[in-house]
Amino acid sequence: MDIVKAVLKRLFAWGLAVLTTTAFAVIFQSQNIIARLNGLGGNIGLSERLSVTFFDLTHLGSLYGIFISIALAIAFLCGALVYKIAKFGRPVIYICAGAIAMIVMLLMMKEVFFGVAIIAGARDMTGLAFQMVAGGLGGFVFSKISQSKQARKNQMS
Repeated sequence: MDIVKAVLKRLFAWGLAVLTTTAFAVIFQSQNIIARLNGLGGNIGLSERLSVTFFDLTHLGSLYGIFISIALAIAFLCGALVYKIAKFGRPVIYICAGAIAMIVMLLMMKEVFFGVAIIAGARDMTGLAFQMVAGGLGGFVFSKISQSKQARKNQMS
């Protein structure tokens, strides 16, 4: 029964990590696009920013989240293997795994979609960096939520 609890805990942590990463990735993507439009002479105010961001969260987020969920599943499995070998640095391992998952996913999507970066907010280095930050935040969430009680006790002492 302990194995079932551990698996469910990790699945729950993965789900929250996917939601966290997707939300931040979409928000960063939207704000990057709006900033670029403002740089071209557009005048996009706060209400439009919020409206566009909410629209992107509800529409782009649902599709983008599917890609993110696959990328994070692979990355966190790899992170578990790295942690099993290293035996230390669990949060850093999963933060890096999440960040790397995002850059690899975005580069692979570009290859699959005929050289077009379909996430417009990730077409420049700033956008890519913020997408990696979103993945890192998801990795941090996964690391903290999936951590065992014993490991938490060890950290506090």
